[in-house]
Amino acid sequence: MTDAGRRLPVVGRAPAPAAPPAFQRIAVVGLGAVGGSLALALRQAWPPTLVIGVDTHDVIETAIRLHAIDVGSDDLVIAAAADLVVLAAGAEENARAMPYLADAIAGGAVVLALGGGDLVAERARDLPERLPVVGGMPAVELPGRGLTAASADLFRGRPWFLGPITAGADAVARVQELVRAVGGVVPERPRDTV
Repeated sequence: MTDAGRRLPVVGRAPAPAAPPAFQRIAVVGLGAVGGSLALALRQAWPPTLVIGVDTHDVIETAIRLHAIDVGSDDLVIAAAADLVVLAAGAEENARAMPYLADAIAGGAVVLALGGGDLVAERARDLPERLPVVGGMPAVELPGRGLTAASADLFRGRPWFLGPITAGADAVARVQELVRAVGGVVPERPRDTV
């Protein structure tokens, strides 16, 4: 054998990213059209990242079948080891989940709240410093509702409006890296708040 040690490519496997992912364990709370699309896009952009889903039992089963998430549960405790928690369940649900994060997340994690406005911002201020909150909203047109409307390409070329709620510049920069990884565009001048 003349090519001893030569490695053959694995069919269907995405190439490894040039830089390590900004987050290793990402929990997406709310796997509707936006949360499901983000989970699918993350699986493609950062294959080594563990994507955790939090939603109802039926939605979790569908998300696993669609390969949108690696693991999931209807209990937020499954996100205990996440280093990014994305609240993607809609304004009211995001605000309702916020007070439970301090107990559910064991260590430090960036929290990305996709919508929620003033109520999410108010509740974010009650979280410990180990859970800095970034507000965000992708400018997308949804093709429908629910996980069945999710697409890994939903964010491709679309602007995201991001701003710190309680987060510092480092946490915002890491979220910007995530946005770019899933094909989104970060406007050159970030907003102060979302």
